[in-house]
Amino acid sequence: MRKLILAAALLLPLPAFADPLVQESAPSTISVDRQGENFRVVNDSRRYQTNILASVQAKNLLLYQLLEIEQHQVSTEGPQTEQSFEESTAKVTVYPLTEKGKGAAAFTIEGKADAVTAMGNYLTLTRYGCCVEMPTYAVYSLESGKYLFNATGEGQSGQWTTMGAQGGWAFERIFAIHARITAADDDLFGDEKNGAVILTYAKENEPLQRVMLIASADDMAHDQPLEWMPKIDLVSAAYPKGIDRIFIDRFDKPENLFTDATLRLTLDEGTVVEIPLVADKLDLKAAKLPQGYSLKEIKL
Repeated sequence: MRKLILAAALLLPLPAFADPLVQESAPSTISVDRQGENFRVVNDSRRYQTNILASVQAKNLLLYQLLEIEQHQVSTEGPQTEQSFEESTAKVTVYPLTEKGKGAAAFTIEGKADAVTAMGNYLTLTRYGCCVEMPTYAVYSLESGKYLFNATGEGQSGQWTTMGAQGGWAFERIFAIHARITAADDDLFGDEKNGAVILTYAKENEPLQRVMLIASADDMAHDQPLEWMPKIDLVSAAYPKGIDRIFIDRFDKPENLFTDATLRLTLDEGTVVEIPLVADKLDLKAAKLPQGYSLKEIKL
């Protein structure tokens, strides 16, 4: 009897798995052409990635996303030639994911990029540069799609300094710096040949203020940026020596929280810039600057 029951059970149809909420494909392509002794390689890669972000606008909710990442890279290489790259680009399309599946595209982020990284609230497009150039990291909000800032320095996304307070992700502030010399300088500094550093003050989903530090003509003429090791920190009554993060343990309006601190930018031992933070805004008129330096606010 047991054998009969087992045989009958084996004949029953197995329960089917539910259909996937999302099923996509994104083919990649590569093209290789001979150019004399070398080869020209055109690589168009496509991939998908899921992401969970903390929404600033939606009352601190966690949101789930699907990212379609496309990269276009062109290189020249060969057995007797060092590999060289043309300007690489990236396109990232962001879709919401819910229990109903993939929604319509929320926004698309495009830019020059050798590498693309997405994690949490941020998408980072990295440009490596070559020779004396430092890497620079263009950071975008994965909630709003807005460009936040470029950053340089150590780490996977450059130098950031932050302030926070009670109230969730809406009560976070970021200070970031982009310093010469990088592959993105022409795009970021434009016609300002003496532009040395761009400082950005931002929320997690939008920039609030962008400022260019203009160095003295003499420093720029003597290639001083090659000698600088830019560093930022925050100074306050509680942290007179400087720190990379300040948290205000209370709830209040942003203008009452993000104040009474100073952003300090150190380029070298003798070149230091200090900009007070007053009522949630960098006070450029009260800044302390080296001789021959100035600050210029950039339109967001």
